[in-house]
Amino acid sequence: MIVVHFRGTEQEYGSQVREMHWVCLAYCLLCGGADSLIGHGYYLRKPKGRIDGQEVERVWIKRWFCKLCHGTISVLPDFLLSFRHYVVPVIQAVIEARCGCGKTWVALEAECAEAGAPARRTMQRWCGSFAEQASRWLGAVQATLAQQDSRSAWLDPHGEALQAEHLAQALLGASEHLLAWGKTRWAEAAKYGRNDRVRFMWWWSSGRGLGRLI
Repeated sequence: MIVVHFRGTEQEYGSQVREMHWVCLAYCLLCGGADSLIGHGYYLRKPKGRIDGQEVERVWIKRWFCKLCHGTISVLPDFLLSFRHYVVPVIQAVIEARCGCGKTWVALEAECAEAGAPARRTMQRWCGSFAEQASRWLGAVQATLAQQDSRSAWLDPHGEALQAEHLAQALLGASEHLLAWGKTRWAEAAKYGRNDRVRFMWWWSSGRGLGRLI
């Protein structure tokens, strides 16, 4: 699986994924074979939630097949996560409210109702999964900042990182610094705002072998 940046409506994504002018894989991410990938059709996902106020009903996911290792690679738009039915903006709103701001479940349910968030048990699974992955992901984000942006305020041993109450909150804080660095490197990152930091981190992780985020 790889994650690609996309900004636009569901309809625009549908037309572009069919043409595939916006993504081209030169080598297999599984075995490294060059020019070994051929188109392997599409599969349909029916996510829940809204993006920019519009309900998302169905998304076609492009697949590639490697002639050398016989593996299959799926191309996910950055508004979809693996293993989750809801779109990233909905999930991120829950993660930031609970893990970042420490809001109660009652308050969170009231806030997210208009965004189409699901039942409390589903939101609890999201937050629990994010917390489980936080240590591994935080290590990767910190390593990147240390290598690429050594002056980042997040790396100050007496600074912001110490204020985090738990790893999930720390990862959200570090992701904001990762986004600030990313904006200096990739043109695509300019379109991500602070409220897109989880979505950006998911896109940034593509090809890094970090696996599940939430």
